[in-house]
Amino acid sequence: MFGFGKKKVDKGAWAEAVYGQKLKHPEEETEERLSALTTGILMQHHRIIMDSVRIIHTTRNTDTKQGRIDLCHKHFQEMLKLKPFCNKEQLAMIQNAEEAMRGI
Repeated sequence: MFGFGKKKVDKGAWAEAVYGQKLKHPEEETEERLSALTTGILMQHHRIIMDSVRIIHTTRNTDTKQGRIDLCHKHFQEMLKLKPFCNKEQLAMIQNAEEAMRGI
């Protein structure tokens, strides 16, 4: 009702994590827009990780396997940059990707 318990969000840092660069006026970005962009980015990283894990487990080519392992780690690191700004559903996506990557 009064905003108690709602965490204060650093829109500048969040926008920089989403866009990959500092914005001149990050305060103009709405939390809804940043959240939607965050979800989209996380979904892309998640899809790439899941496809790569499947390829890692099915390929016999060691170069392909190593390339996909590196790709998984790169995309997971990008997901972690967004973690401080994530809601529960977005955090679940990160956790699912982390679980899929165990053992590779």
